[in-house]
Amino acid sequence: MQYLSNMNNEPNWEWEISTSHKWYQLGLRELVHYKDIIVSFYRRELLAAYHQSVIGVSWIVLQPLLTTLFYFLVFNKIVKVSTDNTPPVFFYMSGSILWAYFSDCLSGAMYSFIHNAHIYNKVYFPRLVVPFSMALNHTVRFAIQFGLFLLAYIIFMCVSGRFVMSWQVLLTPLLFMQIMAFALGIGLITSVYVARYRDVEHIMSFLLRLFMFVTPVFYPASIVPEHYRMIFWLNPLTPMIETFRTLFFQTGTLHFAYIAVSAVTSVSVLMAGLVLFRQKELKVMDTI
Repeated sequence: MQYLSNMNNEPNWEWEISTSHKWYQLGLRELVHYKDIIVSFYRRELLAAYHQSVIGVSWIVLQPLLTTLFYFLVFNKIVKVSTDNTPPVFFYMSGSILWAYFSDCLSGAMYSFIHNAHIYNKVYFPRLVVPFSMALNHTVRFAIQFGLFLLAYIIFMCVSGRFVMSWQVLLTPLLFMQIMAFALGIGLITSVYVARYRDVEHIMSFLLRLFMFVTPVFYPASIVPEHYRMIFWLNPLTPMIETFRTLFFQTGTLHFAYIAVSAVTSVSVLMAGLVLFRQKELKVMDTI
């Protein structure tokens, strides 16, 4: 800890490390002072992810393309799933990049303690630095993939004249922030329990696979039976993905009530994750 002396030689604390704090003290202000460490962790994760890889960071672009191709062959050519008159390639690409962003942010935060225990035990820095740096890493990756989608979309729009880009697409950054908040919140909550009970890791891996099938990643919400739609739309990711497609492809209507519920849920989950992470981080460090 550091302090600055005033004229009466009394300590004037600049910052303090303490084992006790109020539940609402989330430590977010510390992240500003440790922004250089966040960037360092981001660079480390980026380099480690593609270390000894032949094509390197090209996987960032290649991964959504291969996933889109797989969805196209299976769900469009074989299963014949409707895409609501949206070109299948764009339909599946939009779903795959949004789901990958959610899944990657969640997994990155979930393994914060397990993958960085050797660093946590050696030096002090806010433990939130790691999950936020992981979120930054996946946000940069997602930005590149979204740029690829946007480029293909603009070219198709100019050639075919099929779509009309309206000012509403400016709302997409809010959708991305909402996805990150929801994923980061779940990741922070589960990170506490994954570090103590490794069974949670397998349970979460299983639930994440199931969650993808109840999220409109490779099918539209319109094919869901009427008596299941209320439950289906309460999935926070459903309004995010469907709104994204509506903004770009004009295939449906904006459900503002569900969007609002999704936003409130995402923020609530994020706040719950921050509070739990902050309250349990020291006990978790004793465990691992």
